Amino acid sequence: MLKEEGKRKLQSSFISTQKSSSIRSFKIVIDTENVFAPELTLEDFIKIHGKEPSLPRYRIIKIEVVTCPEDQQPVLVTECAKCPKFIRRFKNQIYCYEFI
Repeated sequence: MLKEEGKRKLQSSFISTQKSSSIRSFKIVIDTENVFAPELTLEDFIKIHGKEPSLPRYRIIKIEVVTCPEDQQPVLVTECAKCPKFIRRFKNQIYCYEFI
């Protein structure tokens, strides 16, 4: 509740607009048996090995990244919810307040 009051106070003290950023996703293949094998994108793995990665040796993780509208730095999408300027995630976009 205290966090919500702080958000409202911050939003009401400035003129704000909404800004959106596109989410970019990467699928990374990790070799669980060989710690020295490099992590590869799914596309690169298929290009090099000529086949899909098989379980349980290989794991595929999905990483979602967005460019922060405030400082133009790449951040994980999961970190956006901690920002007081974050509004919501909808489809493949992140919406944030931009104070003028």
